[in-house]
Amino acid sequence: MENQSQADIRYDVYVDSIKDEASKKLIIMFLAGIIKHIQLEEIISGVSSLPFKVVNAVTEQTAMKLQERLGVRGATVRLVQLVPGSITPPSGQTITATPIQQEAIQTPSAQAEAFNFNEAPASPGVQPASGETPVTVSYIKRLWTNWVDVMFNASAFFKSIDAEKQVPFPVIFGIVWGTIALLLNLPTVLATQQSYIRFFSGNMSAPMVMPFSTYFSVLVMSPFFLFIFLFVLAGIYHVFVLLVGGKGGFISTLKVISYSTGAMVLEVVPYIGVPLFWFYSLYLYTIGFRELHKISTSRSFIAAILPLVFMFFFIMLLVIVVIVGFGFNFLRQFKPQIPGIPI
Repeated sequence: MENQSQADIRYDVYVDSIKDEASKKLIIMFLAGIIKHIQLEEIISGVSSLPFKVVNAVTEQTAMKLQERLGVRGATVRLVQLVPGSITPPSGQTITATPIQQEAIQTPSAQAEAFNFNEAPASPGVQPASGETPVTVSYIKRLWTNWVDVMFNASAFFKSIDAEKQVPFPVIFGIVWGTIALLLNLPTVLATQQSYIRFFSGNMSAPMVMPFSTYFSVLVMSPFFLFIFLFVLAGIYHVFVLLVGGKGGFISTLKVISYSTGAMVLEVVPYIGVPLFWFYSLYLYTIGFRELHKISTSRSFIAAILPLVFMFFFIMLLVIVVIVGFGFNFLRQFKPQIPGIPI
């Protein structure tokens, strides 16, 4: 054993215990992302009947990185060093070592060693990096499960995101759910418009049917505008995040904004949908900035609310300008009759 080089020493990696169900979910999807040779059902079965051998006969570097990645997801990981023929785990048991298979298809061990752990997704909740990395789960299911995690388990979701990697999926997530929200909101928008038309025109027989062309136009055009909207909004918020001491990059902010777009569907709730969306978005921004930019909750909240405060005052300023302008125009009409008006 003394003559064996460090590079030749191999380890089996076991998961002995998992903190809770949320951690189990993260670990399952993480493993599904890096060990694609194993079916998702096999991984689920393995972590449900612990201890579970993750990989066999990997290098020390790979084993240590796996231990770190699984550990942050709530797993207790055991590394068992292999010696020719058998291994002696810390518990004193003797387990026959499984030789590395030489197959055309990569074994789980080879797959794990080929995986770049510096690129490893820290899974936003459901996928390995919350679906940011292709896994055996379908794309549609990833969009759905990520939305569920954002809406109902935001803290764990953002805590496990790989802050600076895998940009496309979060942006696609934001575009898809933003488009869905806009399509769901069209009937409400139509009803509001028709109510105004009926009130001001006195025509109570105004049509209440949304043309199919309107739905088609929204379906075609909204992805383009949402794409621009996500980057512009992320740019605005990133300035405020940096002002409060945010440590992450622009991609981190973009991910928070993109995933928080899932809250747009709350606008379909009658009467309270819009304020509900704004308040929940504020909550998601606060949690997301806190986890991805490594700042306190108070600083994160300030970064999340300051743009809204500035926007509120800007809108109020516009309203005041419009009202004042309308008032001056109104008074000018009476200037010939009232000489004392100074306009």
